Amino acid sequence: MEETKTSVKLKNALQDDQRQQLIPGLPDEIAMECLVRVPYQFHSNMKSVCHTWQRLISHPSFYQQRLQSGTAEHLVCLVQPLPPINHSTTSPTTEDDDDDDDPLINSSSNNKILKDEDKQEEEEQQHIHSPPQYALSTYNATHNIWQRTRPPEGSRIPMFCQCLALPSSGKLLLLGGWDPTTLEPVPHVYILDLIETTGAACKWRRGASMSVPRSFFACGVVGPSTVCVAGGHDSQKNALRSAEVYDVETDQWEMLPDMIEERDECQGLSWEGDSKFWVVSGYGTESQGQFRSDVEFYDRHTGCWSKIDGVWPFSTTSPRGVTTTVCVSRDKYQWSWFLGGEQQSQQQQSREVVKVSDNIRLEIVCSIPLPNSITGTTPCVTALDHVGQEGGNHRLFVMSGGGGGGGGGGRGSSTLACGECEGEGAFLSDGYSNNGTIKWRHIHTPVGFSGFPYSASSLII
Repeated sequence: MEETKTSVKLKNALQDDQRQQLIPGLPDEIAMECLVRVPYQFHSNMKSVCHTWQRLISHPSFYQQRLQSGTAEHLVCLVQPLPPINHSTTSPTTEDDDDDDDPLINSSSNNKILKDEDKQEEEEQQHIHSPPQYALSTYNATHNIWQRTRPPEGSRIPMFCQCLALPSSGKLLLLGGWDPTTLEPVPHVYILDLIETTGAACKWRRGASMSVPRSFFACGVVGPSTVCVAGGHDSQKNALRSAEVYDVETDQWEMLPDMIEERDECQGLSWEGDSKFWVVSGYGTESQGQFRSDVEFYDRHTGCWSKIDGVWPFSTTSPRGVTTTVCVSRDKYQWSWFLGGEQQSQQQQSREVVKVSDNIRLEIVCSIPLPNSITGTTPCVTALDHVGQEGGNHRLFVMSGGGGGGGGGGRGSSTLACGECEGEGAFLSDGYSNNGTIKWRHIHTPVGFSGFPYSASSLII
């Protein structure tokens, strides 16, 4: 039934172009089966073929058809620092070795070498003192492709901004963070439309700014085009209680009631189809680094915040980045966190059930070991779900940074595909081993994409 509705939408979208076949000589139904199988990386080129294809591939129903036909692709989007510029020098050579005896040529060559070395040193000094640069990296988990994009000239991705995907509309949001030059919190919002992208350049636009500049805050998608943010800190490093909601379609922000507690370095969680926005842990202005054990959730139906005690047991560890959500069934949701060392042992010992209401309860149901080669305690994780997916078929993406190393006790099994990755690399969950633990598949990570991801999200295209 759903597939029929999608086909009707596509036909209506193309009714003005019925005089031209999608592919000359083929019925449109067969042509559509061909077009939905073209990898996403070539869609911008396809839009340049003709107006009919451009209209077709820019329509959301085309991507619903890809999803229903099993040809959609999983994209993991990460905010990463750009790699440092590596300068390499090559000794200048002359076209004729006999010219080595000519003192004028030797003098000219020596001067050129000195000038090149001075220029290189000057560029390196400029690089050392220049503010860090950030970009949006995209890993296509379906075709194992890494790509990178940045906003248009004149715009820079803020440090520590939040990366948030809107799966139903194919949009990606970058919210808040720090100005790379002043290191002050910013209210900026950047929107990347992965469906409307045309030509070689991605379609970026600036959204309306948040009412409050903030960083290290919680955010989550509640509804098809609605984003909630809460907490974080301001320019004076004061933890915030304020919260607001953004409608991406109308490009408007609206303030929400304040949370019950101040929460800096908190984590936002939400599930598709649920009206609640959860804010996990965080700390207050006077208790920096002492993470709360409670969570708050805002119910858009009641317009109120509620607090639940005893959910986050790690008083020295932030939930930011290490926590992700999955949909187990229509009325059962889970969130997973990935920690190492003492925190992991502490999690295994804690099995307390927290009853929220008659129909909501929180319980730690299992422990998910990290891949062997990830030695850090706070990797960046995200789940590769799509709208409406159920039944535990989700996959998990985990990535860290820094030096690699051997695995410690209690770590999950992983298969290293190469020895060329810089740092610890990235991993995708790949089913379960015989003893019931998750198997991790190593992802080759090129050097330019090995930086620690400050935020990650995923969507299916």
